[in-house]
Amino acid sequence: MKKIKTIGIIAPSGDIRNIELINKKIAILEKNYKIKKFYNENAKNGYLSDTTENKVAFFEQAFQDPETDLVLTIRGGFGAIQIVDKINYSKIQNTQKFFAGSSDVSILLASMYKNTDAKTFHSLMISNGFVENLEKNIEIIENNLFEIPLKPLKKGNCKGILWGGNLSSIVSMFGGEEFIPNENIILFLEDLAEPLYKIDKMIYQIYRNEKLKNKIQGIIFGDFYLEEDEIMPLLKQYAQIFDIPCFQTNSITHKENNITLPYGKYIEL
Repeated sequence: MKKIKTIGIIAPSGDIRNIELINKKIAILEKNYKIKKFYNENAKNGYLSDTTENKVAFFEQAFQDPETDLVLTIRGGFGAIQIVDKINYSKIQNTQKFFAGSSDVSILLASMYKNTDAKTFHSLMISNGFVENLEKNIEIIENNLFEIPLKPLKKGNCKGILWGGNLSSIVSMFGGEEFIPNENIILFLEDLAEPLYKIDKMIYQIYRNEKLKNKIQGIIFGDFYLEEDEIMPLLKQYAQIFDIPCFQTNSITHKENNITLPYGKYIEL
């Protein structure tokens, strides 16, 4: 795999909070990498980082830039759903760049995996720990290798590509089916700040989406920021409803222990 020399930084979702802290983290990156900024740190559009038009333009510029090896997001939040259908994927289809992010950026990971040859990774971002865990994250991205601790909820064997991310973000894409991969998948899910009844509702929406459900060969439930005695009965219930091998881990999360996962990597469990 190629080595990362230049990192392009984007802000395709929520507003950039605490810019002083973000710039300090970027300064740490600059000790080892050339940094290119594809965002306007002085812009703001309500709770979003910029206008839809500007975010689309910056996103395409990052992937078209010949020097950039890794496109890394500042934070998630909200707003990726507003740009995902406006990106001109034909312009960035064959860029072969690494692309890393999570949370709301799950929408863009899914779409980029389906529509381009970018090597996408569900990972920490600048705002929540990528820099603090820099060596580990870069190693996984460059070498496409990872380890993740799993606890079985419903035992069995399954195989497919790793695909998924933030539960509410994935469900928000159900207005169209262009994001659904062609391959069978091992679905991984996580979320935060959502009450139990909403998690229940959203997982059931996945169950009702026949085209997506038929691709799912196994499920990895990550961290939902709820107490174990509250969330585990629901996850065990869905393991029986889907009736496929299901697992649980706290290493897919918004916290700093979030492990970088190569989107689209074929695995067997």
